Amino acid sequence: MADSYATHQATVDTEANAADRLSRLHGAFELHAALLALLLAPGSKRAARAWEIETAATPGVAGLREHAASLSGAARLPWVELLLSRMALQPLAARKDLLQATRRIMAARGAARPIDRLHWLAMRRGLGEIPPLAARAEASAEVAEWLESDVLALAAYTAFLSRMIPDDSDGGEAGAKWYATVMTTWQHFADAPECKPPDAEHMVEALGKLQTMSWMQRPVVVRGWVAAALKHNGGARLGDLAADALRLTCTLLDSPQPPELARHYITLAADATR
Repeated sequence: MADSYATHQATVDTEANAADRLSRLHGAFELHAALLALLLAPGSKRAARAWEIETAATPGVAGLREHAASLSGAARLPWVELLLSRMALQPLAARKDLLQATRRIMAARGAARPIDRLHWLAMRRGLGEIPPLAARAEASAEVAEWLESDVLALAAYTAFLSRMIPDDSDGGEAGAKWYATVMTTWQHFADAPECKPPDAEHMVEALGKLQTMSWMQRPVVVRGWVAAALKHNGGARLGDLAADALRLTCTLLDSPQPPELARHYITLAADATR
């Protein structure tokens, strides 16, 4: 038991040290290096080598990759969001350099992961490259209008998420079952096709359609995703990959996180640098 406590305490101390280092990053170059480190695919030697190449000429970034790797799944995405908000204050050239480097890092493994696509879209949004789409107005302030095109876009995007939900299902049986549970709610608006994850172009197209839904509709959709994921997990805590996919999607839809999702993550103090 003593060894277990010591191991736990060492993990806590390591993450605290990482948080302290990240909290003190403010310059464009160090923010660039830290954000790239936070987005690295765990265990990928190619991605790690790409990070080393991208940051070779940047002073003062020693240890940042190790700090990023030491963060728990509950902490990593909140730190990405906070550092991205700082990076958004940097000059346009620095922001463009980060986006270009991000593409190279993500391509280093030879194929982008589904979560990489969400990170990429969230970074572009956070850095101001893609403005939010305008939500359509509802005919009634109390009743949302669900169009067949909404449901088909929802089906396509849910099929994309099924590669990461319930938990790293990679588009397999578990993901297909989660997809079917989600889409059951919408069957009286339109017949959902079988679960077939779309390619990158059609995923972005489906997301774009969802981004034009009204402010009333978006939280309803997100709650459906989260509730179905928890159901398939037997009510247990979401896996880190599933939670990240849902949190990033909330960001892209400008939708609040359901409490069950928000509780997965730590809450960082408000950034006094903004």
